[in-house]
Amino acid sequence: MLYTKTINDRQVFGDCKTIQMNDGSWISNPTPEQIADAGWIEYIPPVQKLSFNLEPTEFDVIEAVKKMLSTAAAELTDEEALAVAAIYPTWASKIDQPVTVKERLWFNENLYRVIQPHTVQEGWTPDITPALYALISLEEWPAWIQPLGSEDAYEKGAHVSHNGNHWESNYDNNVWEPGVYGWIQQ
Repeated sequence: MLYTKTINDRQVFGDCKTIQMNDGSWISNPTPEQIADAGWIEYIPPVQKLSFNLEPTEFDVIEAVKKMLSTAAAELTDEEALAVAAIYPTWASKIDQPVTVKERLWFNENLYRVIQPHTVQEGWTPDITPALYALISLEEWPAWIQPLGSEDAYEKGAHVSHNGNHWESNYDNNVWEPGVYGWIQQ
């Protein structure tokens, strides 16, 4: 049992197994009457009203859906990802944060895939840093862009347009310019 008493304008608490009486003497294992005579009263904590939130708030639902979607979003194909692009974080929201390969970010009404792990830097936007990001597009013959390495190389079967012609890569990890090597004109 817990007891309380005011001493020097402060509320103090104790179990009252040993108390000091008003005459200055100490008593071990005092009786309830002795505890009361020394000015101690049983402490009864205030009843706190319990608040039951049976329904999640709109914010709770939105946060839960975001978490669920971010997990599932990584598994989507590019076509599926473009159809629900709004679920991906914006590039600006990732400034000063690390990103990983294949992570998708929304920037300037386009969806980009991270091709090298890095920390997002202000000013290094996806549209001007092809070494870090690849534009996700469903265009059948997108314009050829010179790969900077294996991270953004073209896979076998990739289609591009270059110098007024359509080309198909006939090698995996193709970094060659169409018409030079590794491409079949269509």
